[in-house]
Amino acid sequence: MRGLIKDSPVKRGILSLLREGGTVSGDRIAGDLGVSRVSVWKHVRELQTLGYGIEATGRGYRLVSTPEKPYPWELDVRSYYLLKTPSTMGVAGKLAENGEPNWTFIIAEEQTAGRGRRGRRWLSKKGGLYFSVILRPRMRLTDVESLVGPSLEAVARTLRDYKIRAEVLEGGVYIGGRKIAGLLLEAAGELDMVRYTIIGIGLNVSNPVPDDATSMARVLGRAPTLLEVSVKLFRELTVSLGTFLNQPPEVESDAEG
Repeated sequence: MRGLIKDSPVKRGILSLLREGGTVSGDRIAGDLGVSRVSVWKHVRELQTLGYGIEATGRGYRLVSTPEKPYPWELDVRSYYLLKTPSTMGVAGKLAENGEPNWTFIIAEEQTAGRGRRGRRWLSKKGGLYFSVILRPRMRLTDVESLVGPSLEAVARTLRDYKIRAEVLEGGVYIGGRKIAGLLLEAAGELDMVRYTIIGIGLNVSNPVPDDATSMARVLGRAPTLLEVSVKLFRELTVSLGTFLNQPPEVESDAEG
């Protein structure tokens, strides 16, 4: 599918070596990862394009800064990343129909047609965390609504970890009556058995929000990084839903290059 940024063991390896500090030669990176120097150069260029500050000198490469975004190689869950998409729900639906496995996360930096409950629009400018997760629960189609509670509680626990007093109300998470996160649930299957469900969550982190909403940055007076928030929230979500469904996520990857 066009636009999907996939996991990459080479990018993971390059960043791991560069995070050791100092300048690392292209020869060492290539040797340690079992790839060519041309491949190393290609992946470094891609990382630079995605916001990583990597200096290239005659002696090798040095990591100066990172974008702190939830790219697949920064996470410990199966995931894809999109710079811009109409909606992660639509992408997740197509992937699910094509057999994408349980516990796959689709994350977007920006959505142009983000959706909320009852057909409402969810403003999804850069700075927020927008994602959908594919699940294949062993349950009846009529029972999928039971996934909403554990999912929203996972968001609320993540916010409480930042000392934010979050409250779960109908279809979302609120701070002092202002919405900070919303959830959308879709499912496909027969009445007696679900084929897959997709849980979409939008969390306002440091993105622009409507007057009746709020964000983590507004509440805290600072903006936590999207990567930090993602790691915390994905962990809470997998534990919460994994326990509820008795289906913990499996560690697996078909990462390319």
